[in-house]
Formats: sequence, C-alpha cells, structure tokens
Amino acid sequence: MKRSAQAIREFVLSLDLPETGPMFETAAVAEPPTFTGKQEVVAVGAQLTEFSDKVSAELRPLISNSMLLAQLAANKAAGDAATVLDWYGKYRDVLTNIGWATQSNEDRVQQVSNKNLGVHKAIIPVLTAMLGPAVAAASMIVAVLQGLNEMDSASPWITLFDRSSQHAHGAKFQISYVDADKQGEPVISLLACAIEADRTITQVLFFKFSAQKAELHTSATSLGTTASRLNTDKDAIESRVHSFISDFVKNIEI
Repeated sequence: MKRSAQAIREFVLSLDLPETGPMFETAAVAEPPTFTGKQEVVAVGAQLTEFSDKVSAELRPLISNSMLLAQLAANKAAGDAATVLDWYGKYRDVLTNIGWATQSNEDRVQQVSNKNLGVHKAIIPVLTAMLGPAVAAASMIVAVLQGLNEMDSASPWITLFDRSSQHAHGAKFQISYVDADKQGEPVISLLACAIEADRTITQVLFFKFSAQKAELHTSATSLGTTASRLNTDKDAIESRVHSFISDFVKNIEI
C-alpha cells in the first residue's frame, strides 16, 4: 500500500537522528559533493553508490539524501548494543517508509574459505551476480574494488567509508547501483554487507577474513521509486540531512 505524501513527511520529520555538527577532523574543510549526468561513483557514508548515465543529475542528490537519511536514522536507532543486522532492519524500514518499494530480496551467508581474502575481493563475485555480467563488466564501482590496493587508504572517501561502516560488533556497509527502468524511473540494486565480529573493524575495505571469523552476510535487494515521489519529498528529507551532507557524501575519483 502506497503511503501518502503527508504520511511520508510526518515520518521524515519525526525520525530521531544523531546530533548535527562536525563529525570528523576534516569537517572544517569538507565540501559538498558535485553530481553530473555521467556515470559516476560517490560515497554516501557507509555506502558506495554508482549512478548510471540514465539517471539525471537532478535526481542524484535526492536519491543520495534518501540513503543518507536511512543511514543516520539507523545509526541513531541501532546503538552499540544492537547487532549489525538490527542496523539493517532500521535502514530498510526508513527507505520503505519514504517511498522506496522492495521489488526483490535475497539474503545469504557466505562462508569465506580463503582466510586471507580481503573483504573487497570477497564481495566482487556477489556484486557481479547481483548486477549481471554485462553491467558488472562496465561498472565503475567494480573497478574501484578491483583497484583498491593501489589507492591511497587515507583518501577522504575511504576514511569516511571506514568510519561510517564501523560497528561495535563488526562492520556494515552497502554497495548500490542506481539505474532507470523502462519507464525511466529510478531503480536501486542494493548489496548490503555485514561482517559479524567481537570487535569494531577498522579499515573495512582492507579487512582480511581470519580462520576465526570467515562469514560474510549479504543481502541483495532491488528497490524502486518514481521521480515524482522523490521530488515531492525532497524538501522534507533535505531539511533533515542538510547539515550532514558535506561530511557524509564524497565524490570518488578513479
């Protein structure tokens, strides 16, 4: 059942979010992201998001704001006492309540046999399976993961991603591909990943599985909405995330 614009607005305004203000040391020099109409990748907190050239530049900040709102609400609701999977429950709940409809979902637990396998390499096959070989072959986000070892681990987007992904009981992050359907409406292919551990994981993308913890929880979900829906709710959502955008959304150069 579709929610009314008034119901979505009330939900957005009632969400409990973290305190605003600088979150990281770089906050004083942080700049808001720029969006183009070309294929590009941005980091939205703990989410790496690729936009295809079918998604207009005007819709990209609206979609990013939806993702950021869901992350902030999940961060506030699922504190250190919660599990990583509890965090995802809140994240998905927010997206659903602001008009993103789940089209498909598949959860799995991957047993990682190579104890020295880096998490970024472990998720490439899962991401390829979700996107399909043709899209994955041309994907910038796959190229980012494949070339991660040659990148500066102290770059602003990696630092942001690592800090946003940390959880007291492991780490959580998302990888998404935003495209348009046959009607030109936005569709997100979302791969949510969780590493459950007895400690906080830093340098998440460079994390290597050990013999003691060799499980990777993944959830592949397809979500859709409309450009009309995004534009109807954009002011309410932007008002809630505006003070966080410069700190939590970064362009990725590859």
